[in-house]
Formats: sequence, C-alpha cells, structure tokens
Amino acid sequence: MKKKILLLVLVIVALSALLAGCVSKPPHKILSDPWANNEVITYNVTRTLSDKTVIKGTSTTTTKRVTDGTVKVGGDEINNFSGTFVDIVTTLEDGSIMEAQVAFKSSFEPIASYKKTSVKGYENNSPAKDTVQITKISYKEEKCFYETDFDGVKKSGNIKVGKWIKSPFYDNLMLYHIARSSYISNNFSSLTTKVFSTADYSMKTLTIASSALNQVYKVFGEDVDGIKADLISIKLNQTFPGSGTPFTALISREGNKNFNGIELKNERVPLIITEGQMEYKISAYSCD
Repeated sequence: MKKKILLLVLVIVALSALLAGCVSKPPHKILSDPWANNEVITYNVTRTLSDKTVIKGTSTTTTKRVTDGTVKVGGDEINNFSGTFVDIVTTLEDGSIMEAQVAFKSSFEPIASYKKTSVKGYENNSPAKDTVQITKISYKEEKCFYETDFDGVKKSGNIKVGKWIKSPFYDNLMLYHIARSSYISNNFSSLTTKVFSTADYSMKTLTIASSALNQVYKVFGEDVDGIKADLISIKLNQTFPGSGTPFTALISREGNKNFNGIELKNERVPLIITEGQMEYKISAYSCD
C-alpha cells in the first residue's frame, strides 16, 4: 500500500507542464494554477487486496494560496512564504494513515515537502508487512536536501540539482498539481522531467501524458449525469515510491456545475485518482 498511497497523493497532490519534450521556459510562463485561494476536496478511498478484500477510507486535500505568510511543512516553519501550500490526510479503516504537506512558489518552484505513512501490510500484497516511512525534502542553494526514516533506517544528505529555471526538478508531492495545471487551450501532449527518488537518492524520469481529453465520464454510474473531463496519466520510472505503474487523474473540464450534489465552482477539479489497487473518488468539494 505504500506504493499506492505514497504515489497518489503525492497525492496527492500534486502536475506541471503540458508541452512535448523538455521545459524550456519558467513553469509560470507555461502553466496555470486553477485551484481557488482556499480549496478542500474530500475523497472516498478504496484499497483492493489481491483476494478482492476491499478496505475503505477517506482522504482530504486542502490547498491554499499564501502571500507573505508562514506555513509548516513537517513541523518546520517556512516564513515569508508566497505560493501554494497543500496538506493531505488519508486514513483507512485498517488503521493505515498518510499525512503530507508540500509548499511551492507560484512559479511552481518546489520549496519543501514532508510525508509520513503508516501502512498495514498483508501477505501476498504490497507491502506484505506493516511499514512506517517518513520523508522530508527541501530545496535551496541549488540543492535538494533530504531526510528519510524507513522502518527505523535513517538517511540524510543532499544532491545538486542546479537552477530550477534550467532543470525544473519537481518534488513528488507536486505531481498532483502538475496534472491539474496542465490545461493549455485544449492542447496537451506530454512532459518529461525529473523528480527526486528515495530508491537510490537520485533524480528519476517522470512522464506526464494525456490519455483521453474532453470526454464525458460517468463518475457515479450510469444513472447519474456524466461530466466532461480529461484523463491524465503520470508515470515515475522508478521502483519507489510506486511500482512504475502509471497513476491516472481524471480532471474535470466543467465549472459552475452541480455534479451529483457536489458543487464544482471551478474547472480542473480532480474527480478520480487511481494507481494500482488504490482509488480515490471525489465525495465533497468546497472553495473560496
């Protein structure tokens, strides 16, 4: 389950540019940030085990725009911060939890992130035994600083990443927001960039691509009206976190719509996020 929860809302969270090939311009010249100043999205979560047992839960993603304020990422204060702050809390009925925060500038330059997962293991599943994992990442002085604690094994250090404007190394927790921000005048192709991997503490390739654009999806079944949305596929070419299997985000294209009792005031609201045996389906939305 660490593979699923960590990648998804890392989640959640969190994606960036929709141009073919590499990013040659600053992200803020390419992307848009469609979320409101304050936004809360709640999801019903299911984890399906190999024997078809379904474990249910909930996940809440809170996104805030901040101007010259203070935010806490993993308990550490970031002062005089301007940009977007995201907080994610996921809990399952078997006691598994994930909490995560990420802060990035309005230019989509990552500042810091934190995630902690406590996941119950099941035989013949992943993970097969209970795990507790903590990751803290921050970016400064053209370096990525990391601290990890995986089941009591601790590591820390840094790697040089260069100026973001030349090499936009996105933090994993920004992936969700990169996908949301990838809407450019109805045109979408793909993005290849780098993200930090705790598999070997190096940068790994990330690919974001469209799967199906501007289609009508029956999110809540055939008896409920559909909604126009884009299906975005995100793949990390690494083994942790995530198996390398693409996860998908179904992003709405219709705003000001009452959708199955959920009032969507903005476009680009993630409706369903899936990765492997994990699924997050929207159940409530609010913004101002």
